[in-house]
Amino acid sequence: MKVSWLGHSCFRLEGSEGFSLLTDPFGKDVGYGPPDVQADIVLISHDHGDHNNSKAVKGRPAVIKGPGKHVSQGMEFRGIETYHDEKGGRLRGANTIFCFQLDGLQVCHLGDLGHILRDQEVGIIGSVDLLFLPVGGIYTIDGRKAWQVIHQLKPRIAVPMHFQTDALKFRLGRVEDFLGGHEHEGPLDSLDVSRDDLKVEGLRVVLLNYIKA
Repeated sequence: MKVSWLGHSCFRLEGSEGFSLLTDPFGKDVGYGPPDVQADIVLISHDHGDHNNSKAVKGRPAVIKGPGKHVSQGMEFRGIETYHDEKGGRLRGANTIFCFQLDGLQVCHLGDLGHILRDQEVGIIGSVDLLFLPVGGIYTIDGRKAWQVIHQLKPRIAVPMHFQTDALKFRLGRVEDFLGGHEHEGPLDSLDVSRDDLKVEGLRVVLLNYIKA
């Protein structure tokens, strides 16, 4: 699987057999170049303009949003209802975590998660090989809480997202506040990962460069 970061919470995942998936495409006002790519499936964690611009994606992708079980292109996606804040969604609404399998890896995208996970949510999510998690705070969990979620889910690879960059037009926390003194790889232009990479014990934290339009 090849993972590319387009910015914010938007990643393109390309499977070994040509399948492609895009998460949380952003609108033009966010600051990054538009997500000018093609995908077979688009996942939308919530309907805010910096996460739901599925119209920008080329081709005729299936758009998946909301909690529950979704089946498309022969793949199963589990949407897990969470919240965009620590007050049960009263401030910023609901958020959907998506879990799915691609190229034999268990993938989890946390969307704009705004709180530490409850035990029930951890149990539903289950095993995670590749985790995408917000770290910029203000509208989501911050770097400190992101590490708490990592300890809850115990992924093999964690990729931070939703943090301040030179392109972003509104304020978030820095990724450095998340990385702190922790070992990490990158920033890389892309991440190539397979089941064989999971044979090495321990957590890999991988920082990606966003693709500049």
